[in-house]
Amino acid sequence: MAATNLQVSFCGIRLLNPFLLASSPVTDHQDMVARGLDAGWAGAVLKTTTHPDEENSIAYPMMAGLEPGSHLVGLHNTDLLSDHYIDEMCTQAIWLKDRFPECCIALSVMGTTRAQWEELVQKASQAGADLIEASISCPQGSMVEGDGTSYGSMISQDARLTEKVTRWAKEAAGKTPLVVKLSPGVTDIVEIAQAVKAGGGDGICAIDSIEGIVGLDPRSYAPLPVVGGFGTRGGYTGKAVKPVGLRCIADIAAATDLPLSGVGGIYNWQDALEYLLLGATSLQVCTAVMQQGFGIISALTDGLSRWLEEHEYPDPMAIRGLGLKQLVVHEALPHEIRVVALIDDEVCIGCGLCHVACRDGAHQAIVFADRLAKVDREACVGCGLCQQVCPVPGCIQMVNA
Repeated sequence: MAATNLQVSFCGIRLLNPFLLASSPVTDHQDMVARGLDAGWAGAVLKTTTHPDEENSIAYPMMAGLEPGSHLVGLHNTDLLSDHYIDEMCTQAIWLKDRFPECCIALSVMGTTRAQWEELVQKASQAGADLIEASISCPQGSMVEGDGTSYGSMISQDARLTEKVTRWAKEAAGKTPLVVKLSPGVTDIVEIAQAVKAGGGDGICAIDSIEGIVGLDPRSYAPLPVVGGFGTRGGYTGKAVKPVGLRCIADIAAATDLPLSGVGGIYNWQDALEYLLLGATSLQVCTAVMQQGFGIISALTDGLSRWLEEHEYPDPMAIRGLGLKQLVVHEALPHEIRVVALIDDEVCIGCGLCHVACRDGAHQAIVFADRLAKVDREACVGCGLCQQVCPVPGCIQMVNA
């Protein structure tokens, strides 16, 4: 079977495939990045760096998980910036670009003053970065000194500041494409995205991690991870954030024509496909790599390639945004359709979970006796809860009444 062409163009940069390593611990050292690029990733956004005037100290441990182990669904981190300042990161970018000229090498930067932003971006551009990512969305703080913000606030929560900083960075970047990374922790992400465009940004990356508290230690009562008896808010990533990422990409794609890099909860090719269908051009992955390693790129590219070929699409660009046509407001949904649950007796294992869920969380439409579940079609309204709690794939289907 001939492989489908997975090349895409993002902000004028040709990518071998849509998949980039996101700015994170997996891109904090050139040797690690090199192993990722050798494995087949199309490029990498090096871990966010800053000006040497900014103190950067990380408290360890810095990670905690939601349901840690093989079922980890969310990763919480109190990580800050790379401990490599801008000059060192530029050196790493030059080293990587020399060895992987066909890959996209991007630098992520964050400053606190106009002078810092300009210096950071100029140095990144002079180092030959293919693109620059402006990190204005870090939950641990991306303030602008002298502009009413304080440590812990995000530039991307304010449209005025977003436009201002984007303009500073873009003017300094010159011909180097500038992508601005946004936080989902806003009232209206479309307003922020439009501010990026107004400021001259070339593209948008969404979403950054979600600010949260993943849990508390029952002995010290401190938020996780506990450091000397204390904890703090951090960035939440992983499978659990994908619905938020998809919604943000869809909202931005429908409102602007800027190229979008989708990130948040991408673990398999189906996740990647969903981001592309809602308007993303490139895709960034972090937490899945931290759990499963750089080698997941093979499954990502192979699965996406096979799906595109099966559906006779020439490349990922051909499907970009197709899902937006089916995304409507609730009032536009067809309300006259009636469906009911249908249980396949041959594969049902008689666990009774559908009965309990329907009895205590829905419409009391499933009768359970002698380890057999039966649907009362008159009582069933077709809400779909039973299908979601059933442990056997395909056992329960929603069919026309």
